[in-house]
Amino acid sequence: MHVHVQCPDGEAKFWLEPTISLAHNYGLTDQQIRGAQHLVEARWMKSVALGESTSPVEVSNISPHGFWLLLGDEELFVPFSEFPWFREATVRQISHVELPSTDHLYWPELDVDLAVASIRNPKAFPLVSKAGTG
Repeated sequence: MHVHVQCPDGEAKFWLEPTISLAHNYGLTDQQIRGAQHLVEARWMKSVALGESTSPVEVSNISPHGFWLLLGDEELFVPFSEFPWFREATVRQISHVELPSTDHLYWPELDVDLAVASIRNPKAFPLVSKAGTG
């Protein structure tokens, strides 16, 4: 179980079990992370676990900085800074994601096809523009 904490500067994901711990930070300073963790600790209460997902891939959260994908047991963050074609997309367009194979995702309404590896490590797959060629 986890929780997302957002502020204008960025966001963080915290694991709630077995102990509260930082899972991912996107743009927050150390001081903001400490403050967010204190907030999570102060407000977290155990609750009944949610049911299991019936979809092989789904969008679990959208923020001003990007969105989170649940892919099996893995949660991936897709930052708009690394994947700019999602920045102006609607919630419906982002949420309509398909898994045509185990290593590829497809957003049919946006005609975006991404390798899962490019989300795990966007620096290894730099964006290249072919505008103005030909």
